[in-house]
Amino acid sequence: MEIKVYGAAQTCPSCVGAPSSEETYSWLQAVLERKYETALTFAYIDFETSPVEDDWILALKDDVYFYPLVLLDEEMIDEGYVQLKKITQAIDMRLEKTAPE
Repeated sequence: MEIKVYGAAQTCPSCVGAPSSEETYSWLQAVLERKYETALTFAYIDFETSPVEDDWILALKDDVYFYPLVLLDEEMIDEGYVQLKKITQAIDMRLEKTAPE
């Protein structure tokens, strides 16, 4: 499973008091690597400085989403003030679907 966090150096203006995008990325990576024994890959993308523009970056630049924006296998899981419970529920659901019966 791949977890991507899109963010920017400056904190989202609508997310005052929330951790920065980079802090959120580091925190998620540390917590999820400890919690899950499955292979997780992580990527952080600064949407303001990325040389490549994908649909997520364009949407962030158009203020469609708040940042940090968290994706699990290219599916949006959470945005703005990221909540661990939403992320772990999405991972757990994905793991249940792939578990052998």
